[in-house]
Amino acid sequence: MPELWLIRHAPAAGNLGGTFMGQLDAEPDAEGLARAAALAGSVDADLVLSSPLRRAALTAVAIFPAHAITYDPRLMERHLGAWQGRDKRAVQGEQPAAFTDAGTLDLRVSPPGGESFAALRARVGAVLAEVAAQPDGTTVALVAHNGVMRTARVLLGLLVVASASRTPERFAEPDRVSVAPGSLARSARTS
Repeated sequence: MPELWLIRHAPAAGNLGGTFMGQLDAEPDAEGLARAAALAGSVDADLVLSSPLRRAALTAVAIFPAHAITYDPRLMERHLGAWQGRDKRAVQGEQPAAFTDAGTLDLRVSPPGGESFAALRARVGAVLAEVAAQPDGTTVALVAHNGVMRTARVLLGLLVVASASRTPERFAEPDRVSVAPGSLARSARTS
């Protein structure tokens, strides 16, 4: 059974400023990238997959400087349509039903002109199916974004959608999880 590191990128200025980033391509801030680089050598992986967006790609290079990294567009953050680049508080004021009581965007909500949760689940699920097909004992690192990581947790059966919607991923804090055979099929039925 493969092991999987789930790693959200180091923060970009927009993340720290309360902006919906979506697929905006911003670099991580220097302090966050330095914290990610401090992880180099402490996180082992046979295969490193990363979103091609700079905040994830540069985080992957910082944590895995000696690895070949595969940049997979299926790991890009969800496109947030009309909300992309906007202040989260302003959007929440206009669309309160789109947010959980914790103040986080409900994953099941599709932003106007944005990517649906079903589409996000499909592309993240395709990556996870490829990870699950890796030989036993393989360790894979996924360096991606908040929405991708939370969706991966749902698909792996680690969280239900309501909990994942309320639980943002921490920046550049690797979390090692097991990918059990059949876990993707089970979670698709129970989420």
